[in-house]
Amino acid sequence: MHEFFSEMHLKFLLFAAAFLCVSNGIEGSKILGVFWTPSKSHHILGSALLQALAKKGHNVTLLSPFIDDVDIPTFKQIKLEGIIGSVSGAAKPNVSILEKLSSLKPSGDLTEKFWKNKPIMDLIEKKEEFDVVISVNFFNDAVLALNHALGAPTIVFFPAAASFSTNKFVANPNMPYVGNVLVKTSEPASFLGRLATTTLVFVMSIMETYIHGPVQETVTRFYLPNSPPLSELRKNVSLVMVNTHLSLEPARPYVPNMVQIGGFYAQTAKKLPDDLQKYLDSAKEGAILFSFGTNMKIKDMDEDKLKAILEGLRKIAPMKVVFKSEIELKNAPKNVLVSKWLPQNDILAHPNIKAFITHGGLGGNTESVYHGVPMIGIPLFADQKSNVENAVQAGYAIKISYEDITQETVDKALEEILKNPSYSKMAKKRSSLLKNQPINPLDKAIWWVEHIIEHKGGEHLRNLGMDLEWYQLYMVDIILFYLVVIVIWSASSFLTLRWVIRKLFFRSSKKTKKD
Repeated sequence: MHEFFSEMHLKFLLFAAAFLCVSNGIEGSKILGVFWTPSKSHHILGSALLQALAKKGHNVTLLSPFIDDVDIPTFKQIKLEGIIGSVSGAAKPNVSILEKLSSLKPSGDLTEKFWKNKPIMDLIEKKEEFDVVISVNFFNDAVLALNHALGAPTIVFFPAAASFSTNKFVANPNMPYVGNVLVKTSEPASFLGRLATTTLVFVMSIMETYIHGPVQETVTRFYLPNSPPLSELRKNVSLVMVNTHLSLEPARPYVPNMVQIGGFYAQTAKKLPDDLQKYLDSAKEGAILFSFGTNMKIKDMDEDKLKAILEGLRKIAPMKVVFKSEIELKNAPKNVLVSKWLPQNDILAHPNIKAFITHGGLGGNTESVYHGVPMIGIPLFADQKSNVENAVQAGYAIKISYEDITQETVDKALEEILKNPSYSKMAKKRSSLLKNQPINPLDKAIWWVEHIIEHKGGEHLRNLGMDLEWYQLYMVDIILFYLVVIVIWSASSFLTLRWVIRKLFFRSSKKTKKD
């Protein structure tokens, strides 16, 4: 009888727990993902997170220029048209930073393409209700106006590490010693490094306030006339997720509503296709993966630099190479397998992979670190330079600037990465840091999404710094106050001292004359 009641008691507790879980609106919540950018790497990350949420029991809708071949009943995909190819010039080598930023056209062109998409306009007209919107705000803060129109809390997903462009959403401090994706310095904590970073943040703030922001707002108001200003919408972001971790970047401060989820995608390595599995299994001397990601095209490389790389790879035979290229490489060495598409993360998980030659995108960096594979980084654009620099400083990567690619630099880098065990040792150490977290990063990401849904936003996490102007947040007004006080005090002291000296001098002079 006692066992019967114990069993009934257990069943009641389980039922009560399930009832509470359902009644609080967490299970089966409606989630919208807006991963609108033309970058396939952004889509891969966002889709992985949203698919995981769908498998957890949520009803998920993903808006993206790309469509995945998956069959999850609660995972709906809607394709955005006219966006792919919008950053075709940004990833090309030998293009100045101004030309690259110009090719992104952040001021209005991409914003216009975003609003013109029929699925976006349909969402606005139908006013479909969602419990949370997870969006990528990459050169397009106007997406916040969509989230506001739908009346849902906003989670900003950023596919890279925190920077000026994401810190503004939650008043996370722009620390000058962290460096910036556009600053070329190996010593960000030095005076010149801090000066460069601070100056760049100041310049970008001015550009966003007086150039990019107003243009985006003008375009947005055409489609949503009653939308609040972007400056107000930025203050209502509930949470920011950044795809990084202290194993991938130097330790730095984060406010409560900015969370690191780096490594959430890399852990999901899948079985390789049979031909790749057989090829890598047969690589008894080891293998190297070469990939410049989804945006950089091999056809855009200078012929002499590509030739130097291929010749360097030929020299390491019998070691094998898996080479991602969208074009056929007629002069590829016999030990190089060329493919237009490669499951990068799954290949890096193979035990025979000894090194990874990469452009330094954070997705590839994360996967390489997760699987403990050292890198040769050839950064081209945006955060790639700081990602590779962080990897070099951490001791698991060698850097070759694209401009410096020669037969000598390629041969030297390959010999160093393959024969010096310190790089592999440091890669495995970083892998241990990334894997041994208090909570699995994917579970962490899901927990935070559900937390925002449960509390209908993140007001309790909000940093009071969001109510301050930039000069208040960084105590510029306080510093100026002290400077004024010091100047007044110094001037007063100087005048007082001069008056005292004159009195004493003239008094002594008068006494001398009388005598």
